[in-house]
Amino acid sequence: MQTNNTPYQRQIFVCTNNANGEKASCGDHKGEEVFRKLREIAKERKLHPNIRVAQARCLGQCAKGVNIMVYPENTWHSDVRLEDVPQLAEKYIK
Repeated sequence: MQTNNTPYQRQIFVCTNNANGEKASCGDHKGEEVFRKLREIAKERKLHPNIRVAQARCLGQCAKGVNIMVYPENTWHSDVRLEDVPQLAEKYIK
């Protein structure tokens, strides 16, 4: 096993879990669309992959979804909507 520092300046994990209506999930609140838009912005700004926007299948808080974890800031955002993406991009994808 090798242990190294993370190769990314920042990691943004977006929950995209979709329980298909069986229980509350980030998929109910467009988690996939939030993820895709944030990644698209990172690519447009030529910051991907230094700033890594990644899908998380489940962050364990889907009743509060869409959920996003950001490192190294160690910040959690919940109840994220598509209209929040520009504000998140200005804060983290720069």
